[in-house]
Amino acid sequence: MTATTHREIERKYELPEGAGTRVDWGLLEELGVAAEPVEHRMEAVYYDTEDMVLGRRLVALRRRRGGADDGWHVKHHEPSGRHELQVPLLRSPERMPATVRGLLAGLTGGRPLVPIATLRTVRRVLVLRGPDGTDLAEVAADDVEAVDERTGTVRTWAEWEVELLDGTLPEQRQEEVFAAVETVLRAAGGRPSASRAKIARALGAEDPEDGTAGDDDGAAVAAVAADGGDRPQPGGGTKDKGTKDKNTKGKGKGKGKGKKSEKSRGGSKRSGRPESNGTTEDGKDSGTEDSSKQAGGKEKPGAERDRTGAAFAGTARANGAGPGTGEELLRTLLGELAERLVLWDFKARLDVPDAVHQMRIGSRYLRSLLRAATPLLEGTAGDELALRLRELARALSAARDAEVTAELLPARAAELSGGVPAAGVASLRRTAQEQAEKATAGVRRRLGGREHLQLLADVQAFAAAPPVTDEARALPARVAADRMLERSLHRVERIARRALEEEAAGAAGQGAGPDAGEAAGAPSAGQDSGRSTGAGPAVGTDAGADAELRWHLGHLHSVRKAVKRVRYVEAALRDAGVRPHKAVRRAAADAHEYQDALGRIMDAVVLEQWLARTARSLRTARQDRYAVGLLHGAELVRLRTGADGGRELLEVLLAQLEEDLG
Repeated sequence: MTATTHREIERKYELPEGAGTRVDWGLLEELGVAAEPVEHRMEAVYYDTEDMVLGRRLVALRRRRGGADDGWHVKHHEPSGRHELQVPLLRSPERMPATVRGLLAGLTGGRPLVPIATLRTVRRVLVLRGPDGTDLAEVAADDVEAVDERTGTVRTWAEWEVELLDGTLPEQRQEEVFAAVETVLRAAGGRPSASRAKIARALGAEDPEDGTAGDDDGAAVAAVAADGGDRPQPGGGTKDKGTKDKNTKGKGKGKGKGKKSEKSRGGSKRSGRPESNGTTEDGKDSGTEDSSKQAGGKEKPGAERDRTGAAFAGTARANGAGPGTGEELLRTLLGELAERLVLWDFKARLDVPDAVHQMRIGSRYLRSLLRAATPLLEGTAGDELALRLRELARALSAARDAEVTAELLPARAAELSGGVPAAGVASLRRTAQEQAEKATAGVRRRLGGREHLQLLADVQAFAAAPPVTDEARALPARVAADRMLERSLHRVERIARRALEEEAAGAAGQGAGPDAGEAAGAPSAGQDSGRSTGAGPAVGTDAGADAELRWHLGHLHSVRKAVKRVRYVEAALRDAGVRPHKAVRRAAADAHEYQDALGRIMDAVVLEQWLARTARSLRTARQDRYAVGLLHGAELVRLRTGADGGRELLEVLLAQLEEDLG
């Protein structure tokens, strides 16, 4: 089953009754009309769960028949605009394709999808062409009859819709096309429509005068889910303005409806502190919009980009005064993070760029919060969930590591001043990109498994009713926030101290190393399955970087992960509208400054591993290894330099945290 996607760019208009016959397309400037209008008789059936779970997430599902785009349509929001995925009808049109069910499985949690509205439309379509004969836009005049399947209420109306056929047109050209069409429609008495989505009127959730239901199908259904839309009620009904209502079941209807940087205290800058622009209270680098961006706005290849919070920040504040107790805080935090994970799961199924990486970050947010909140949670359910989330993050890592490799290769080659043949670099990058695509395809297969769907369901169930302690119920939210963030910070302090103690002692067989259980997931330079246990440098291996180097890197990796957990917890608290006390925020900000420096070392680990594996593969295939050999040698030098400075980096970080936390 093949699915296709496209980005919708459209505008809607309303014309007085009978005005359609007065529209004079001869008034168009630089545009022409292709032949006579083509009439379509279409039926669109919208589906959702009984509790409108798709609509609440700004997703709409419909089955359309009778037009140029027969099929099942999944519509959703992206920063680039409204997007629609289309899947062809099966031989039995009413049967929902497995592709569609699979795309929505994470959102629905296995709940059945049922019809919520049926729209029957008579559409007359004109195609507008540019001077060069290129089809630019469609103008559709629609007469609509809609049935709210939940109540049987029937509504009828007319509207005009202008949609661009080429979403890649420059914005200026898009505006020129829309302006030309609007001039013609206004001349006939038309005006821009406040009603943006047919499904809004169908479900009784939109005021035709102000378009309060939103600007697309997903937003419209979301308004219904939030407000209730029409529900069966005893007694008489009311009428939407501009909409003719009939109630076929005789039932009534209800009413539709930059902060400044916080500087570290004086004298806190010590020798060995990583280069940084400083950190704001919001957790972003001061002087730049995003700490993962380089000059010119391009994101760093290995930066831990986090867009999970962009669409959710402030949810708690928007819905009220914010959480007041520790229990309310945990419900808010877990609820928002669970929702982010589910939505990124959906976008990963749609193959939205960066979705797999953002889903991995979402799982890390949840895991970090569960660990930070352990003293406020009863039983072991939270720990068990955190372990399952760790396995999910690991499963998603291969795709991200291959992406990082492909992004880093050109810059690494450029640093060697032309010593690496361009053809060799291009070949290596293609290999990394192919591996990233293969790994991403494997991720999508995993997302369809029962184990993964059960994890999503369990995360949401846990978030809805977390097993909090009596203490959490009694604690003020801000005190609970302080404790969670302090716990994460003390974890960094403890891991860094243990790492330095082992480094100083040589640690050969003298201890389990820095948080040995956590370090089990550390990347191992040049070794596919190596694990940094912190137990001291092993000997006798020739896999990639030497064993001692891998041991040092394992310490840095463990500390970096702990620092990232601080960032995740602090960011989640900020998005929930709860600010820990200033001293704790300052400690978190100081810890953040070390993340990029440690991250650059870990990116080098990922790239060195990949180059070592690729070199072995080329050797087995008896292919030229010159380019990969040069790059691998340079990466080993980079790793050794990073490891050599790692001890000083940890010393400065530990001293800073001891000063901050007292």
